[in-house]
Amino acid sequence: MLARRQSRQRVVIAAIVAASIGLGSILVLSDFFGPNLQDAVYDYAITHYPATVRNQVAIVGVDDRTITRYGQRYPLPRQAYADLLRALKQTRARVVAFDIGFYDESPDPAADRALAAAIKDAGNVILAMQGSGSFTASDGAERFGVLSLPLPLFRDAAAGLASVNVDPDSDGRVRAAQLVVEGPKGERYFALPLVAASRSLLAAQQVAGDVSAIKRQSDQLILPGRPPLPDRVMPVDQGGAMPVYFVSHPSRDLAERTGPPCATSDEFCVVSLADVVDGNVPLTLFNERAVLVGFHSASAIPDNYPTPNSGSAKMWGVEIWANTMQSIFTNRYPVRHQGPFTTIVILSAASILGALLVARLRLFGFLGALGLLLGYMVVSMFLFGLKTQGPIGDGAVEVPSIAYIVPTVFWWIITLGYILIEEQVALARTQSTFGRFVTPAVARTIMEREETGRLTLGGEEKRVTVLFGDVRGFTSLSEGIEPSKLLDTLNQYFDGMVDVVNRYGGTVNKYNGDNIMVIWGAPIEGAEPARQAVLCALELQRFIVAERAKGGPDVSFGFGINTGPVVAGFLGAKGRMEYTVIGDTANVASRLTSSDIARRDQVAVSAATLAELGDDVTTVSLGAIAVKGRAEPVACFQVDRLGPIASPNPAPPPERPVAAAAAAGFH
Repeated sequence: MLARRQSRQRVVIAAIVAASIGLGSILVLSDFFGPNLQDAVYDYAITHYPATVRNQVAIVGVDDRTITRYGQRYPLPRQAYADLLRALKQTRARVVAFDIGFYDESPDPAADRALAAAIKDAGNVILAMQGSGSFTASDGAERFGVLSLPLPLFRDAAAGLASVNVDPDSDGRVRAAQLVVEGPKGERYFALPLVAASRSLLAAQQVAGDVSAIKRQSDQLILPGRPPLPDRVMPVDQGGAMPVYFVSHPSRDLAERTGPPCATSDEFCVVSLADVVDGNVPLTLFNERAVLVGFHSASAIPDNYPTPNSGSAKMWGVEIWANTMQSIFTNRYPVRHQGPFTTIVILSAASILGALLVARLRLFGFLGALGLLLGYMVVSMFLFGLKTQGPIGDGAVEVPSIAYIVPTVFWWIITLGYILIEEQVALARTQSTFGRFVTPAVARTIMEREETGRLTLGGEEKRVTVLFGDVRGFTSLSEGIEPSKLLDTLNQYFDGMVDVVNRYGGTVNKYNGDNIMVIWGAPIEGAEPARQAVLCALELQRFIVAERAKGGPDVSFGFGINTGPVVAGFLGAKGRMEYTVIGDTANVASRLTSSDIARRDQVAVSAATLAELGDDVTTVSLGAIAVKGRAEPVACFQVDRLGPIASPNPAPPPERPVAAAAAAGFH
């Protein structure tokens, strides 16, 4: 089966497709492209298809101006945070969440007590805690051996504690929020944005509650909703990290802002803590919003990280939590790629369709497959963008698994390369086979003209030298030998003769039973065609005589050679044509092979050919012959030597003038 080209191609292409699907499936299941190429796809999707920023979160930043306001001291005195809480007490903020740790006592115990009192008085303050040191990730949580907790007086006053651990990916970018942290004794804490969002949603419905209702099911964390709000079903990984839909780019530095605060609709509302305390911003900005307090625009505090949509900039940690809360509020979470089953199905379809197109259309099929792949990328991204619209989403939004589909292009290239190799081998085989029926020169002419669209019937005038060779005594020879043996004998001689012709640059035009026709000057023009033709003829006679001397059949040839103009080109029909020359020159060369002109082992040439041979030639004049269709006879000569090559059997002049000899037939 594999010996047939088409069958072999089907088997090999099927094997390539199987390898593409098999290896691709392994890469999908192992998430091989997740940490690199697919992350780039994910980042592109988040950056170019952002959701709308909702007015649900406000950020109070501890910036350079705040540090200056409180005496150029860091950490800030606890009084600063107490002042902030007293100011926010006058608003209808749903929750106030601190992305700032109060783990150590300050130099002023009175200030600590004042802050604790402000926390308790506010009644809606969430304080930060975090896991420290190494951890293990399993069962939807990160387990730490050490927990950093606020001071007891702050813990007792706060409405709750929440973790603020930030876990960048291997490339340093933060794409997910760690939602669950556990301590060495199994203590469980949820992330600051989750706790704050939960309390804010409950406060919007004027319902008291906490995060105790949150439950985990497989790879999901569920925050139960209360009608009319739906459940928030958050996808999480093995360690409890939830993908964040970053709806806002990193906001500008607070020192660079001009005009009224929070006037930009595509960024979260960010104001300076100093401005809030000093009454420089309207407190109505915080009404019905969750308030996050953390470092922002503080040159001395490196609490910022690269994110999918931050480009070369960084996003402050408090903004990351704001984006996380926005994801929870809108119930929209970008999953890094489509599910394994869906991805493998798309991968398989791409592999099969691409291979079929390449197999059928070659390069155009490959380009078509690339076009379809590009179309899939555009359409899938467009559909992803559609899912990000609307105030409330349906949970997980899968980023197209483009990174796992693109490598199929490699297998398409392998398929195309294999097919091209097969076709090159087939072409070489065809050319080799073709060369058995036409000479290499004619074969090249045919292929070149076919490639340039000039393979048509017709010809052009050329000056050529034509050689005819005829077997002497063919009739007697054929009567005394079996047909198959006769054919073998002729093939044996013609095979050796063609080698000689090729050495002298001739083009074997045709075989006609017991004779051969060779051309110099068409289709390939060479130097001294007449001289090369006569040298070749003398060499052919030496070859034939040598073959007889080895005990071969008693076969001899006479050669007639003429030089002059002909029409050279393709003759026949559009569906069946051959390259040949037509004209008086060929007719005369054929007539010179008459047995009484170019006798056994002799080479006869016309005067036109003799004139182009030079001075190193030895000839015997044979007189003139009358050629049918011509008024004047043609002078002809027997060549006994040309340059270093002599006839193996030179003959004396004819006993009577050739003009009186019997007319030779046209071959």
